Amino acid sequence: MDIEENWGRIKTHRARLKDHDIQGLAEVLFLDREDWLAEKLRLRDDTALAIELLGCLGHAGSVKAAEILLEQLETREEVLQVATAEALKRCPPVIVLTSLTKMMSEQNQGAVKAGEILLSFGQEGIQELWRLWFGEHKPARLRYQILQLLTEAGDERAERLAFLAFLSEDDELAGIALKAAEELDARSLWGNVTECLKSSDWRIRGRAARVLGLWGEKKALAFLSAMGSDEDPWVEEEKQKALALLSESEI
Repeated sequence: MDIEENWGRIKTHRARLKDHDIQGLAEVLFLDREDWLAEKLRLRDDTALAIELLGCLGHAGSVKAAEILLEQLETREEVLQVATAEALKRCPPVIVLTSLTKMMSEQNQGAVKAGEILLSFGQEGIQELWRLWFGEHKPARLRYQILQLLTEAGDERAERLAFLAFLSEDDELAGIALKAAEELDARSLWGNVTECLKSSDWRIRGRAARVLGLWGEKKALAFLSAMGSDEDPWVEEEKQKALALLSESEI
């Protein structure tokens, strides 16, 4: 039976096969035939199955399969990107870590998914994200992405990165730092949050006021009062809510 017939049989019976069966079939029938699967991807011949089989081969340690998946991760088709990312999460980190880090560093088409895959590798991937933050000449959007990922993971280092983000002059970084501070309940950063009340971005001013109110940080009363009347109605509303909450907490 040739490879096309094997492909056809797996395609026909996939719904009845268990995942470990697919893993075994991939290793027996398609190991060293990764380029054949890559051609299936190029021709868009049942791409979901091709990606799944490549993921199985990657899981078995096939560097070639991982390389094909990494190339596919840069596709502009979101559905294929998602499927490829899931396949890459099955690969041993050692064969994809460097490429994923490079993809994030260059902030190309697959950068967002590359970050999600790194995060799925646990501490090994998180360590790479931490190292990337402190690399030279890194764009702000990379640091924005890393802080989001570490906050999502609940990693304790996210609070330290949020502190550094607050010190930057980038509104986008300040915004994600605010989000991180709120989600991590990082009340030690209250002083940095008060600085956001002076931001030219109404979204940042409003969120900062809301966070200070939710935290019940009494020392923030003076800073909120010093804002005066805000030109943006939503910011003014959040400020008044925060002032009310903090005033009540003093009683």
